[in-house]
Amino acid sequence: MLIIMSAAYIDKELASEFGDIPPTFLPLGNKRLFQHQIAASPKQKRVYLSLPDDFTPNPADLDWLLQHNVAILRVPVGLPLGASLVSSLNLIEDNIQGPVSILFGDTLITDIPSDKNVVAVSEIEDNYNWSVISQEKDKLIEPNHQRSSADNQNVVAGYFNFSQPKQLIRSLTHQHWDFVKGLNDYHQQVGMCSARVNNWLDFGHVNTYYHSKAKFTTQRAFNELDINPPVVTKSGNQKNKIEAEANWFKHLPGDLKVFTPQFLGSYVNQEKASYQLEYLHLTALNELYVFAQLPDMVWQRILNACFAFIDKSSEHQALADDKQASLGGLFQQKTLQRVTLFCKNNQLDADKIWQINQTTLVSINQLCKLSEQYLPAPKAASLMHGDFCFSNILYDFRTNNIKTIDPRGIDHNGNMARFGDIQYDLAKLSHSVLGMYDWIIAGYFSLTYQPYQISFELHHQSHNDAVQNIFLRAVKQRYRLNAANIYAMQIQLFLSMLPLHSDQPERQQALLANAFRLFELLQQEVS
Repeated sequence: MLIIMSAAYIDKELASEFGDIPPTFLPLGNKRLFQHQIAASPKQKRVYLSLPDDFTPNPADLDWLLQHNVAILRVPVGLPLGASLVSSLNLIEDNIQGPVSILFGDTLITDIPSDKNVVAVSEIEDNYNWSVISQEKDKLIEPNHQRSSADNQNVVAGYFNFSQPKQLIRSLTHQHWDFVKGLNDYHQQVGMCSARVNNWLDFGHVNTYYHSKAKFTTQRAFNELDINPPVVTKSGNQKNKIEAEANWFKHLPGDLKVFTPQFLGSYVNQEKASYQLEYLHLTALNELYVFAQLPDMVWQRILNACFAFIDKSSEHQALADDKQASLGGLFQQKTLQRVTLFCKNNQLDADKIWQINQTTLVSINQLCKLSEQYLPAPKAASLMHGDFCFSNILYDFRTNNIKTIDPRGIDHNGNMARFGDIQYDLAKLSHSVLGMYDWIIAGYFSLTYQPYQISFELHHQSHNDAVQNIFLRAVKQRYRLNAANIYAMQIQLFLSMLPLHSDQPERQQALLANAFRLFELLQQEVS
């Protein structure tokens, strides 16, 4: 069996950015850390996850753990590591016969050793007081060691295997639940050895979290993304798209450069285009919105930082000869084209009525036309990001400022256009806040689908309601847009993105269901 030990909360520095959560609940690659830990664990092992007994996971996380046969162990808060481990072992209802593996909750190792009675070791780059393998015969590890350069190659990496769990309990008990002393006692009784791992990622401190996150992203990045801190290079065969993004950064006014990573240049050849940006060790808002537990006042600051970018962008009005993306082109025209393609590919009648959660609503064509009626009146074109959603916005907690990436830079016909209606940026922002797009992408929903009949539920948390109310009030006050305008724009956005998710049918169906959910909210506003 494998026990992932996560019965304590993250430290204060991390908590200031993610709230009070156990380390295994930290975000990583648009998932929880525990999802990656369990994916990397040996398939034949039963997995247990220890959590603080006063922590309440999201129901969607509980469902995921249940589906993957992970048992939760509720451990009292505040216990030292050794006592927490003994408590976890005692809470396991199954008869513990065979070896027990332990993985720290802030640790990800993709090449977990298969040997018994081992402690995983690796090398380090950061200067933290990690334990190291002892040079003394009667000791296994040394705590808080004043390391030499040789020790840096033998740092304890947070994974252990014990062939005799009862002896482990005895050793920890004899050593008054001191984890390091207990391991050394077990080593004297049974004998342990070290096993080197090459893919150790530590998420226990704010610095190691961001360094490990950069390494993780580099290992799993798409072909068009090359991350080599402090530089990230984006490239692709869709030359027009990459050139448009680079052009947006290249011609960004000086007073807006504080809202973006530093632009480091671009390159174009016959095959592809690329550009480089400064790599920032920051978290995107989609991960904070879905996975963190931040107070409302923090979200107030985050949204204000987003509005500051929109306000500053709107000050840069387009000239008559500037290419401009019209609101009608970005909504009605593009939405109609995408909906037609979606219905054709899925053999759906766009005029047939749909039933959502046993409520009869409208057809897809009616959804398009009715939402059009509540779109806001166009405004004069100004500088526009074009894809100003949470996944493209990084937040710096130290400066309370955002850094935005991946601008659109083109109109719906593929022409380079840095200018457009700033209300489109507000629509993209709202499709994250109110539309819950990132929750769908993270898989936090329940769905039963058949053509023209869907059962759909989003597994969001109550704190999202407060954030949404803050957003709606601010948009109405600052931009004179009512809730009906916002919901109408979102419906158009969710319909227009349907063909882009054809590779994941369940997600595509959830996005369609969400458009109908937003239509119900629109109806409530106008009734």
